[in-house]
Amino acid sequence: MSNVLSLRLARERAWQSALNSEATELDGGSGGSLLLRRLEAENAQLRGSVVELALQIQALRDAARALTA
Repeated sequence: MSNVLSLRLARERAWQSALNSEATELDGGSGGSLLLRRLEAENAQLRGSVVELALQIQALRDAARALTA
């Protein structure tokens, strides 16, 4: 559990750093599009992780049901 929290904090700090460094470029510069591409890429990666985790959870539930049946 502490590893999960550490990873969350590291990710949040990295994104805060990226947002802060590019915040001045959001007013029409190319930094806004770069930030958007990064966010879209992370979003796609997170969606894939969610699907993978959902499949793992379902497999674990199926295995647990098989053991108790």
